[in-house]
Parts: sequence; C-alpha cells; structure tokens
Amino acid sequence: MAEKCIELDSVEIAAAVFGNCDRNIRLLEKEFNVTVTNRDGELRISGEAEDVMHAAKAVQAMLTLSSRGEALGEQNVRYIID
Repeated sequence: MAEKCIELDSVEIAAAVFGNCDRNIRLLEKEFNVTVTNRDGELRISGEAEDVMHAAKAVQAMLTLSSRGEALGEQNVRYIID
C-alpha cells in the first residue's frame, strides 16, 4: 500500500479539486482505484503504488488548471485522467 500527500494552498483550491459534491475526487478514486482524503489542507492519496502515482499526477494537473482560473468540471477532469 502506497501513500502520497499533496498540500493544498487554500480551501478554495481544495473545493475546486474535489468538485461539486466531491464529484472530481470520486471520479479519480474510481478511475485509479485509490482512496483520497483531505485533512488539514493536505490531500492524501492511498492505494497501489502505480495507481497512487497516476492519481497524484492527475491531481497536480487539476491544481495547475485551477491556478490558471479554469473551472474543474467533469469534462476537464476526464480529459486529465485520459
């Protein structure tokens, strides 16, 4: 079991990454077979090492998009996953 932690700079960023009703995170969890939790401004991804690595890359891409002011809708998240 592997784990990766990613710091989230603000509540707004966390909200954008998680998406409406946590939709974005549920999508990541399903696609990569990982568990994602948010504690104290830190995103924790756990699962098999390779799955965690891919999910972490997807989260980083989501953070990059979000920092550019782009909305993280399901379409963008699916694009990142693919």
